[in-house]
Amino acid sequence: MRLTLIAPCLLLAFAADLHAQDVSLLAGQLKVNNSDEHSFAAALSYAHPVGEYAALSLTYLNEGHPLDHHRDGVSGQAWLRSKKNDAGLSFGIGAGPYYYFDTARSAVNGYHNDHGWAPMYSVQASWHFPSNWYAQVQANRVFPNGKDATTQFLIGAGYRFDGVPGNKLHLNGTSNEDTLTVSGGQTIVNSFDSERSRAFSVEYRRALAPYVDWTVTWLKEGTTARTRRSGVASQGWLIRSLNSKVELGMGVGAYAAFDLHDVDQRQSHLAGLVSIAARYHFQQRWVGQLSWNRVVTDYHRDADVLLLGLGAAF
Repeated sequence: MRLTLIAPCLLLAFAADLHAQDVSLLAGQLKVNNSDEHSFAAALSYAHPVGEYAALSLTYLNEGHPLDHHRDGVSGQAWLRSKKNDAGLSFGIGAGPYYYFDTARSAVNGYHNDHGWAPMYSVQASWHFPSNWYAQVQANRVFPNGKDATTQFLIGAGYRFDGVPGNKLHLNGTSNEDTLTVSGGQTIVNSFDSERSRAFSVEYRRALAPYVDWTVTWLKEGTTARTRRSGVASQGWLIRSLNSKVELGMGVGAYAAFDLHDVDQRQSHLAGLVSIAARYHFQQRWVGQLSWNRVVTDYHRDADVLLLGLGAAF
């Protein structure tokens, strides 16, 4: 999957020696550039400084619900920023690739799932408070080839974590960690009806390096009018510690799904699986995990799987 092109750009940010890491949550309004149509927009971003005037970021962007398109995706961007002061105003401009998932209206089945790449350009201004908190406003432009371009105007807040180096907080020297996590949650089909069902998973996670994990997951998506899937996924992850308890990570891999009751003459399918997870270490052995998982198909049965679970290290 071409999403792996984003990962090498972000590996420097995950492995950089500097401790500071920014996490921000923004929301606002979206405009479809070639019409007067408006909708909401929201973004969750992780950014890491590279020197005093540059940064790398990873962003999940939801472009809202215009009439004929429900689009979201993941972007990796490089930034030029003014020097940050302990308090006061700073500015930044960023650009990078955006891999999108678009649920578009179709006369055949009512909708279809499109995937593709688009450039994304951003400008932002941040006001830094004496604490690690900051307020932020940001504008993004997304230009997919042959599809509706959009502009988002966002406002929100962020927090700078600068207490730990950022490497895997549960690695000591050359030791590794294995974790078994059981999760439950909800599957939402990426259609205009958003059919829902209960989801369950069992995940085995192996720490391969200070910033790299590997997982094997059994996933049961449940049954809706459009899907009835379960299967096994394998993913590679980039993981970054924010403090002594919390980790963020992004995983990309393959998902072998079975029991496709709504697809003619097919009982199995190889799909993609893209995930973003937050992990909280209650103590050395127990960890909580919250994850968003996007099943990426080529037969118009994409789905979001939202999971909350508890894991045990061994």
